[in-house]
Amino acid sequence: MVTKLKICGISTISDILELSKMNIDYLGVVTDIISKRYVKDEFIGFVKKISEKPIVSVKVNGKISELIEKAKYADLLQIHRVLSDSELEELNSYDKRIILYVPASEKYLAYLDKAIRYSDMILLDSPRKGVQIDLNFARKIAKEYDVGIGGGININNIDKVIEINPKWIDISSGVEIYPGKKDMQKVMEIVRRVKV
Repeated sequence: MVTKLKICGISTISDILELSKMNIDYLGVVTDIISKRYVKDEFIGFVKKISEKPIVSVKVNGKISELIEKAKYADLLQIHRVLSDSELEELNSYDKRIILYVPASEKYLAYLDKAIRYSDMILLDSPRKGVQIDLNFARKIAKEYDVGIGGGININNIDKVIEINPKWIDISSGVEIYPGKKDMQKVMEIVRRVKV
């Protein structure tokens, strides 16, 4: 299985154009105002006109119905918080492909077991932003489940992440010049290593 690659936290049109030329599987934009990488929901509509890559709208806060509605132009919606049982159940009411965030921690194993019933795209990510995911824990989970892995991934640790053989790798801050602006040299090196 070839590992897929998602570059997230993109907030400039120039980066969308450059990343669209690369062997990247998903382009992620954060459309939740709490992020320093925030872009308006309308940004996705424009991006869809200039890129054929699947676009992921990343949201944190809001009711499920609102998140789905606001992400209508995106190919996928990533909900980057732990959902309640009723919110997970509500996902069945919609025909939208969803990426569900699961914190990479033993205490969230029961939540992981629930989440996989509602989405075929689970992102195992560090419980704290910008902190590297516990690779030993990720390795253990990836042996049992098809999950994506994110959290503090960069050029210095990408080979260790690749060895885990996740379904996909999600990178944001590890390839940035500053929040929202990607370093194309770093991205190209990540693509070269992931897409061998």
